[in-house]
Amino acid sequence: MFKFSLALGLFLFSFSHGFSQQIHVKYLHVRSAIATLYEDLYVKDNSVVSIQDSLINFNTFGTTSAIKKSNKPITKNYFISKINEKESRAFFFTGRIEDDEYFIYDEVPASQWITDESSTKKILGYECFKATTNFRGSKFVAYFTKELPYSTGPFKFYGLPGLILDIREENKNYNIWKADKIEINSKKEINYDPVFNDKTKVTMRKFIEAKENKYKIENSNLRNHLPPETKIETNNRLGIEKKYEWE
Repeated sequence: MFKFSLALGLFLFSFSHGFSQQIHVKYLHVRSAIATLYEDLYVKDNSVVSIQDSLINFNTFGTTSAIKKSNKPITKNYFISKINEKESRAFFFTGRIEDDEYFIYDEVPASQWITDESSTKKILGYECFKATTNFRGSKFVAYFTKELPYSTGPFKFYGLPGLILDIREENKNYNIWKADKIEINSKKEINYDPVFNDKTKVTMRKFIEAKENKYKIENSNLRNHLPPETKIETNNRLGIEKKYEWE
């Protein structure tokens, strides 16, 4: 707990870049072939908050319906960071393992981006350049704009010389974030340093260990109700982050 509090304290007092306007980007996040939600990114000075909607829109058979992530009251998921020039960036984000809620500290190493400025496209009027990287075991293609000189993006993506307006896992029709709206001087009141005292504070490693231990117990219980010859694949992680630095 001491290490977590110290890291949070250093994080909150990090240096400022001196930008005064507040940028707001609304991304459509395609989670699967049928499920989407919105993620709102706010940037002011060197502070970044990305707020992920808790309502998932499912499009099945031409009909769209919104479903909450859990049976609890509607809440948002937060990803909090500071723009810096270091080789890694501290992220604090909210997460859940069934009914247990967490506030997680994650030190995310800088991605090794390969930029290709010969490949460009316009996104909401901004000229964007192509870049590729491998993020924790998944290959991503991004388009960023130097016209908004903020080295950040949705989720935990950062490290390019401009704001990421489109990023997607390579050769997939999901794990996509694409800018739907940009406000240059948003007036919305945003708390860039929420603390979430009602949630359990853990490191990313402890959170992943707790989540995967929970899955192991569930798989063990499932095997007890299946024929002995039934195989359950548990080696490959689903989602974006498939391999971590400590592994």
